[in-house]
Amino acid sequence: MGSQDKRTQSSLDLVGYSRAGDIFHYRWAARRCLRLLDFNTPLEKITIEGSNQPQMGGEFVIDTAEYSVDDTKKESIEYFQLKHTTVQLDKPFTLSGFETTIRGFAERFKSHREVEGSSPNIKFTIITNRPVSRGMKDSIAKIASGESGGETFDKTISKYTSFSGELLSDFCQRLCIVDNESGYDDQKYELYKQITKLTNDTSDIAPLRELVELVMSRVEPKSARNFINKDDVLKCFGLTSERDLFPAPPLFEKLATPSDREQSEKLYQKILDPITSFLIIEATAGTGKTIICNQLVDYFADGSLAIAYDCFGNGGYRRKSEPRHRIRDAYTQVANQLAQEGLCEPLILTQQSQEDRLTKGFLERLSQAVEKLRKTNKEAVLAIFFDAVDNAEMAAQEAGENCFVNKLLLEELPDGCKVVYFSRPERVCLFSPSELIPRVELQPFNIVETWENLRSVYPVANEQEAIEFYRLTGGNPRVQANALALGKKNVRDILTYFGSSGKTVDDLIEEQLNTAVNKIKDLYPNKLKKQVENICTGLASLPPFIPLEVLAVASGTDILALKSFITELGRPLWLTDNYVQFRDETTAHWFIKNYAGSIEQIESYIQNLEPLTNQSSYVAEAFPSILIKAGKYEELITLAL
Repeated sequence: MGSQDKRTQSSLDLVGYSRAGDIFHYRWAARRCLRLLDFNTPLEKITIEGSNQPQMGGEFVIDTAEYSVDDTKKESIEYFQLKHTTVQLDKPFTLSGFETTIRGFAERFKSHREVEGSSPNIKFTIITNRPVSRGMKDSIAKIASGESGGETFDKTISKYTSFSGELLSDFCQRLCIVDNESGYDDQKYELYKQITKLTNDTSDIAPLRELVELVMSRVEPKSARNFINKDDVLKCFGLTSERDLFPAPPLFEKLATPSDREQSEKLYQKILDPITSFLIIEATAGTGKTIICNQLVDYFADGSLAIAYDCFGNGGYRRKSEPRHRIRDAYTQVANQLAQEGLCEPLILTQQSQEDRLTKGFLERLSQAVEKLRKTNKEAVLAIFFDAVDNAEMAAQEAGENCFVNKLLLEELPDGCKVVYFSRPERVCLFSPSELIPRVELQPFNIVETWENLRSVYPVANEQEAIEFYRLTGGNPRVQANALALGKKNVRDILTYFGSSGKTVDDLIEEQLNTAVNKIKDLYPNKLKKQVENICTGLASLPPFIPLEVLAVASGTDILALKSFITELGRPLWLTDNYVQFRDETTAHWFIKNYAGSIEQIESYIQNLEPLTNQSSYVAEAFPSILIKAGKYEELITLAL
């Protein structure tokens, strides 16, 4: 080979080595970006090829900077320089090999001291795949502790930094050297492993490619910004925001002072039974399944933990936009709630995610959580409560989709993990549990609990009145709550309201609703009674979480009249953030049974709401289902096209 050819080959090698260094930087930075997905990290953003303060000294040596904010809103910064080699892997770095880096870091340290004072919250780190001499690392450690690193070393590093004494010691305390980093090729495999741990999907490499391209894009001269935050990383996985990591957040009603149930301790002990991993707690309508589900969560302490998954979703479980019955929604929600507790890795759903991989990933996170809990308490228990699983199965059957409820029963839970289902007894058959899974019935209030409940509103209520109130309500918590919400002057008026004949729980609830609506109608003149009917029909016909302005337009009433109706009806309806929703399933069924709109009424709703389809996301989402109810299939097809 001629001299010209040798020079050409040498130039090509240099270009190749430089590119390898760039790739090392991109892949290493991409791995660091995954730390932004940790729910418990103070890390907020990462800059690429420079810092967030380019005007400060030493900018030229900063490859990456990480910015964190603690609970007190105090910011800390870690600056990185990366050094990659492909040919000198066996030749350790000495201090002279870091001269430029040390000089740059020292300039940045000076700048921070000038702005922030003597103790800036910063750190400097050198990352390399080449070994660093033991002597250099020992000398830096000695200077950091106030000793000498050796006469020659002290003199040289003082020359690079212009520091001496305590200032040099302070600088060295902030200097970290990591020389065991893998090379550019291994960085790709490490990044792949980290991503597949999060997604439990070994076949989808799109997030890896997107993440590296994200880092590279921040280096481009025309890039609008050089930093990367959590939302940027989530987009690499096809997610729009952190909200996608929690697809089915709990929407349980917050009660001011819920009464603790006498049965709670027995249920808690039953859950802890070492013989079984699954338990079904069943109760009839209005018995308080949801309340006791949330109360039992608080029983788990001293290193144990329980979390509750809300299958009912404040009545929204049937909404297409917010499903709660699918494996992808339930497992992702629960896993990431555990990740928020610092017990496991997050679980990220991608477009490629499949049920078998999600299930495997979910069970792995349950194992991680139990293992973490038992590091502090060997007897710790992790309990996952699934409230209203019967509603989840009903929603799945209606949508023609799989439901997590019956699928999870087929899995083997890790030792120390308990899963508890809450359901109505007549619907347990929907998810076909094994006969080996124990079932416990949640009892209604007993007389003592009834008396306590009665006295929470009527402090002077006596025992005899409590016994009669118990007899008339059957001890059903919801029936009692609805009765107490009537605002009667005294207990005697409440007892008179019920009458003397015994009724079933469903009869009592329906009677309460019917009486409440008829009472409201009586308050209106005859010409306005139709408004009440229209409001009831709107509540029965429109999907849950109805915006007040939409219900007003659909029913042909004004907002003030609508708010008055909601206030008068009271407890059965739930008004929050200008959205109205049924408080429970029994109320929803009663309205649907008694006020389901006729074809003509639904058609009038279509005419009223059609102008809002381009203005309201709720109407746009609900409109197809309204068209189906009216049998407007041609219009539905036209709308879809």
